[in-house]
Amino acid sequence: MISVFRKIRKQFFSNKVSSYLVYAIGEIALVMIGILLALYVNNWNENRKLKSVINNTLSTISYDLEADTLSANNIIDFYKKNLEDSNRILNNEITPDNYMDCLNCFNLVTVYQPFAIQTKGFEQLKQLTDETNTQKDSLITDITRLYSVYTPIIDKNNDRMETIVMKNFYELEKFPWFIDLATNRLSEEVIKYYTTSDDYKKRVASHRMLAVGNHLGATQKYKEDAIELINRIKQRLDESQ
Repeated sequence: MISVFRKIRKQFFSNKVSSYLVYAIGEIALVMIGILLALYVNNWNENRKLKSVINNTLSTISYDLEADTLSANNIIDFYKKNLEDSNRILNNEITPDNYMDCLNCFNLVTVYQPFAIQTKGFEQLKQLTDETNTQKDSLITDITRLYSVYTPIIDKNNDRMETIVMKNFYELEKFPWFIDLATNRLSEEVIKYYTTSDDYKKRVASHRMLAVGNHLGATQKYKEDAIELINRIKQRLDESQ
């Protein structure tokens, strides 16, 4: 009889321990599932926020690039006209008899159009890429390459153009007829210098090399690459909606 009670008690405690173990394992499993779900939701929210920030940054970059292409158009038109008139001087097409046909020819070497690239969006992107892993995004890589390559080139061209223009201005200022030129009086001496002198032709040739060979070429290429990126950004933003 005693052995029967012992067996029952043993079975009771064994069943009780098993129940507690199953209960504990179940609780642990529920806690782990809850943690994993919380992590998943948190990661989903963070990725959604990051995607929103990236899209807003891309929109700003697109606005900057569109503004740059408009500026580039003005610069391209300006230097194409400058090239056309420069060629007329260098080819001796402008003479004391027909100088009125090209009044712009009198200021070819004392004017220039600087190109200021808009970088607000790119500055935001640089901060974003420092904080997140976006190195595998080909669009962001190409945007970074555009600004990294063209910004120093265009800034240097701006500096070169300003230097040569100011140099010409200060040197022309020493000529006795400069006051006539500055007051828009095209005296015989002014007309003769600008239409027949080798000195002016040399200045025009030098200015043309920098303006057309460097500044205009870089501006045109920047515009082409900027338009391509604008289209890619638009496609990316459309796909994310």
